[in-house]
Amino acid sequence: MRAGHVLALSLLLLWARLASAHEEPEELADAGVASPLPRGGLPSDAGAEPVDVDAGTSLGTTTVRGARAPHSASEVTVPQDVVQAAPKSGATDLLRLVPGLVASQHSGEGKAQQLFLRGFDAVHGQDVELLVAGLPVNEVSHVHALGYADVNWLIPDAVREVRVTEGSYRAFQGDFAVAGTVQYELGLEEPGLSAAVSYGSFNRLRLFAGVRPTEAPETFAAVEYVQGDGFGPQRAFGRVSLLGQATLKVGPARLRAVLGSAGSRFDSPGVVRQDAVDAGAGFYDAVGLRQGGSASRHQLLLGLELPHESGKTTLEVYGVLSDLRLKNDFTGFLQHPEGDGLEQQQSSGLLGARAYHRRHFHPFDSLVTLELGLGGRRDGLHQSQRGYREADGSPYRDDFSAAITQTAVNAWTEVAWQPAQWRFMLGGRLDVLHFEVKDELAFDGQGATRAAFGPHWALKAGVERALGEAWRLFLNYGDGFRSPQARSLSDGERAPFVHVRGAEVGASFLESVVDVRAALFGSHVANDFFFDHTAGTTVYVGSTLRGGAQATVSTRPVEGLFLAASLTGATAHVLESDSLLPYFAPLVGRLDAGYARAFPLWGLTWTPRLGTALTLIGPRPLPYDEFSRTVFLWDVRAALRVGRVELVLDVQNLLGSQWRDGEFVFPSAWEASAQPSLLPARHFTAGAPRQFALTLEVHL
Repeated sequence: MRAGHVLALSLLLLWARLASAHEEPEELADAGVASPLPRGGLPSDAGAEPVDVDAGTSLGTTTVRGARAPHSASEVTVPQDVVQAAPKSGATDLLRLVPGLVASQHSGEGKAQQLFLRGFDAVHGQDVELLVAGLPVNEVSHVHALGYADVNWLIPDAVREVRVTEGSYRAFQGDFAVAGTVQYELGLEEPGLSAAVSYGSFNRLRLFAGVRPTEAPETFAAVEYVQGDGFGPQRAFGRVSLLGQATLKVGPARLRAVLGSAGSRFDSPGVVRQDAVDAGAGFYDAVGLRQGGSASRHQLLLGLELPHESGKTTLEVYGVLSDLRLKNDFTGFLQHPEGDGLEQQQSSGLLGARAYHRRHFHPFDSLVTLELGLGGRRDGLHQSQRGYREADGSPYRDDFSAAITQTAVNAWTEVAWQPAQWRFMLGGRLDVLHFEVKDELAFDGQGATRAAFGPHWALKAGVERALGEAWRLFLNYGDGFRSPQARSLSDGERAPFVHVRGAEVGASFLESVVDVRAALFGSHVANDFFFDHTAGTTVYVGSTLRGGAQATVSTRPVEGLFLAASLTGATAHVLESDSLLPYFAPLVGRLDAGYARAFPLWGLTWTPRLGTALTLIGPRPLPYDEFSRTVFLWDVRAALRVGRVELVLDVQNLLGSQWRDGEFVFPSAWEASAQPSLLPARHFTAGAPRQFALTLEVHL
C-alpha cells in the first residue's frame, strides 16, 4: 500500500472516531440538509443540484446552506424536462445529455455505443461507468470490448433524470469510473396510463405503453417495441423492452424493486472506404453483408432502505443475465482469403450486493457526514470468437473459447466536514479482484485453467469554499482504475490494473434562475492502452496525460422556458512520443432548450411544447496524423396536447447534414481476388440523415 493511501485511511479513522464522540440525535433523515438515502447504487448527493434545500435548518447551533451541493464543479443532474425536451430515438440520444460526452453508434442499432469523454476514448464503456437505477451496465472482461456497456434496452420515456459525476473524485466510484459515472434514474412523468404509437422515416415504428399507479414517479411499469428498416442497406433492426420499478413503505423502511427484460436483433452496415465513395459508391452503402447480431438482457434489483435519526442505511442485491452474438468485419480480405469476419458470442450471469451507511454528526458546531460502503459481485461468463467466411457466413476457424469467473469485492469510506463556509472531503477505497479462466480450446479441447488476483487502493479528496451566497470554489483529487481483460492474465499474476490519477479545480455560481459551473481537469494514466476495434487487439502506449476545461450553464428565465448548455475542450497525449492519442473528442458542445405552457381554451387545457437540441463535435485526431470532420446536428420537437391527447412531431438532423458518425484509418481489402494493399485508408460509418417521426400519445 502506498504511503499516501495509508495516511488517507488513518485520517478517515480519526474523523470517524472524533465524530462518534460528539454524536447527538437530530432530525436529518428527511430534512434535506443531509442527502436522502442512497438510491439506485450511488449516494444520493452524487450529481445533486446545488440547491438550498431547507436552507434554514439548524444543525446544533450552526446553520448550513447548500448542504446538498455537489462535491465538485462537474457533478450535475439533468432533470426530466430537459431529458424529454428534444427527440430521443433511443439510448444514443440519452447518452448525449451528459456534458462533454460523445456517443457514436457505428455498428447498427443494437450494439453498445462507442463513448468519448474528457479526452478518453472509452470504446464501449471501459472508462465510463454506467448505471440504471443501481443496476450496473458495464460488463467485465467482455469478448468485444472491456467494460462493454449496452443501454439500448433503456426506454427513454422512463428516464426521470440523469445524474453525472465526471472525473473519479468520489469514493463510491470504482471499476471503469475513470472519466466519470453516469446514472439514469427511472420514473414516468405523470400518473395513470400512457400509450403512444409513432411512425417515421425508413418505416420506423414504435409502440409504447406505461402505467404509474401512484403519485410517486418512481413506481411504474413500461414496455416499448421498436422496429425499422434503417436509413440504408443492412441497418434493419427490432427490439422489445420491458422495464419497471416499484417502491413501498413498510413502517419506516422503504422497499424498492427494479426489473427489466429486453431482446433485440440488428444488422450492421460495417465501414465504407472514403476512396470508394470518391469513386462513386454511395455514402450510405454497406460492406461485409453478413454483419449484425442479437442481444438480450434480463435484470432484477431488490433494495431495502432503513432510516434512522441521523442518517440512513441501504441494502441492495441484484442480478443480471445478458447475451450477445455479434458478427463484424472491418478489413474484408486483408488477412484471410476466406474473409476477416469475426463472430463473437458471450453469455454472462452477474450476481451482486451492496450496502451503504450514511450518518451525520455535528461536533464543535459543525456538520460531519460519514459514508461507508461495501459491495461484491460475481460474474460468470462464457465467451468465444471464431472467423466466418464472407461468402456464406459459415465458420472456418476457432480463435478462442473460454469460461471465466470474475469476483470483485470493494469497501469504501468518505468523510465530509463542513465548518462554516468550508467543506473538506476525504475518502478511501479498496477493490480486490479475483479471476479464474479456463481456456477450452487448449490441450486438444481438454482445457487449461489459470487464476489471478490483485487489490487496488484509491485515495479521494476534495476542498470546497463558499464565497457568499452564490459562489463556490472546488478542488478535487481522485485515484481511479480500469480492471484487466481476464484472458490477458497469466496464472498467478497480480492483476495489472490500469492506474489513473485525476485532479480538478472549478467554480460554481448559483443565483436566482442561473446556474453556471466551470472546471479545469487533468488525469494521468500510468500504463494506458486503447482497444483497436478494427483489428480486435489491444495496443499498449505507456503513460498518457489528458487535460481540458468544461463549462455548463443552465437557466430558467421565465416560467416554462429552460436553456441548458455545455462546452468541453480536451486533449490527450502519449508522453513517450508526445503524440496525440487517436479518436478522442477535443471539442464537444451541447445546447438543450425547451418551452411548455398550459392554458385553458374552449373548456379544455391546451399545452404546446417546443424543444430543441444542438450538438457540436469538433475534429477528432485519427491515426497517421489525420483528423475527422466536424459534426453539427440540430434536432427539433414540436408537440401539442389537448386534454388527454398529444401529437408530437420529431425531426432529427434538421439541416440534413451528411455526417460521419465514426471515422477510422487502417488498411482494408474488399476484393477477394485482388492483391491486398497494406496502406492505411480512411473509413467511416455514415450518420443518420434527416428523419421525421409523428407520434400520437394518449394519457388516461
